[in-house]
Amino acid sequence: MISNDVISSAAMKSEEKWLAQSVGFKTDNATIIKLNHPFLFNEIVGEIYIQPNSIFIEQNARDIARSSVKTLMIVIIPILVIFTILTHFLVTKPLSILNKQIAQVIPGAPLKLQIPNGHDSSEIGDIANNTNQLIAKTAAMFEQERRLRADIEALEKRFRLMFERSSSPTLLVKDKGEVLLANDAACDLLAGMGIDLEEFFPESFGRYCQTPDILYTFTEHTLALNQPTQSEFEFINPLTEQPVWLSIIMLRLESNGQLYLQIFLSDITMRKTVFQELNIKANRDKLTGLYNRHGAEIKLNEWLNDALPFSLFIVDLDEFKPVNDIYGHNAGDKMLRHIAKQITKRVRDKDIVCRWGGDEFLIALHCVEKEKLHQIAANLLAAINTAMLWQINETKNIHLSVGASIGVASYPKDAKELGQLIEYADKAMYAVKRGKKNAFAVYSIDDENNTNLT
Repeated sequence: MISNDVISSAAMKSEEKWLAQSVGFKTDNATIIKLNHPFLFNEIVGEIYIQPNSIFIEQNARDIARSSVKTLMIVIIPILVIFTILTHFLVTKPLSILNKQIAQVIPGAPLKLQIPNGHDSSEIGDIANNTNQLIAKTAAMFEQERRLRADIEALEKRFRLMFERSSSPTLLVKDKGEVLLANDAACDLLAGMGIDLEEFFPESFGRYCQTPDILYTFTEHTLALNQPTQSEFEFINPLTEQPVWLSIIMLRLESNGQLYLQIFLSDITMRKTVFQELNIKANRDKLTGLYNRHGAEIKLNEWLNDALPFSLFIVDLDEFKPVNDIYGHNAGDKMLRHIAKQITKRVRDKDIVCRWGGDEFLIALHCVEKEKLHQIAANLLAAINTAMLWQINETKNIHLSVGASIGVASYPKDAKELGQLIEYADKAMYAVKRGKKNAFAVYSIDDENNTNLT
């Protein structure tokens, strides 16, 4: 056994007796092998002690390992070289070719990738085909977007051209008031009114508006409602100090969560002026400038609707006909204008003075105390009695005067309807006519036959 290089030393022992030992044998680290009886298997007849040659075994293992590594290197290195070459030509190079082609792709351009040779049915070929499909779809999308953008730009150009060249002044304003767009017509109109478009709307307009609070409420109302709104506002032009009337139409717009106001302006000053002139012609007496019967009835009905107390004076001139007959209609017309002027001087702006017809006048005084009616009637009578200078010829002037019979009735004390109130004032006036004339009477509902004459 000890001739084997693997064993350093050995010994045999039987029943506590060493039968044989090699030189230098030690029991330390020895491997013990039990020896069974050749016929009695359960009986142990001895033991063999073997001490391995560790140095030899380790050296031998190192030699075997080196040999195995060399063998593996000889086999693996060629395989790696072949694998690397195959990978380069079959994978890396085709992918590099595809990568270079992809790098040259321009978004939207109909460029097609070339499939590397030998890869028509491989995964690389599938990648190239799928990429070509993606490029084709992308190119189609880009082309569609390009056409849509061109259409939108054309529409925007047409709409902007329409907006800028429109004769209707138009503004586009953010909900916070910033003016984004204003066409030429709007710039010209607002520049002529002294309104600065750099300022925020509606404050820039409200500075010159006669009713700014209504303008602000109108703007807020439009932003709150999704429907067009329209109103008319009077402004004072700071450059000319003349009134300017604008019709304003507002439309709320919304885009990407942002609210806008599209504002259409129209200068209606001329229309308002014509309307006011027509209103004057319809409601004013041409000769005296006072309200005519129609205009006075409108104002009186407004007072009745508002339940405003007032006193009504019916004035019928005395001795007016001789002025017309003797001195002519020009003298009569001048006398009517003179009396209208005298009456107007003695009443307030809020009161109503009307040429009721012919030589008859109507005066309505708002909120007059009962105790003051007699004094007011006396003052009016004195004003009417004021003489007028009339030139008969180049060398002769005379003073002409007339008297008046005045009847007074009050709302709501005497009557609650206009027709009845006028009727009662007429009764009081005719009571004066039947008497001494050039006097006044206050209607008494208690006794129509005993009207209070003064």
